[in-house]
Amino acid sequence: MPTPPDIICKACKMTPYPPDAPLLTETGLPKGWVTRKINGNVYTLCDCCGDIMHFKGGISAYLQENLGVPEYATCEFDEHASGSFFRNRTIR
Repeated sequence: MPTPPDIICKACKMTPYPPDAPLLTETGLPKGWVTRKINGNVYTLCDCCGDIMHFKGGISAYLQENLGVPEYATCEFDEHASGSFFRNRTIR
């Protein structure tokens, strides 16, 4: 099944690669692609731009610049994303 042409990463402006990447039935996006709700707006991000590393310690400068969000923007994570984010934290 070909990837719809309207799937584009809001940060880097790239389309899925390969162009015929299969879509996941749960999300309707290629594997690794995510949607993130930042300051109340929903953004579709590729596997690189949506990586959790861009959200540790706040939203990265790269995403702030490319999405036009403020320095102290907030991001809401779904339970699956937050589970992997906090999995490696140690309790002291």
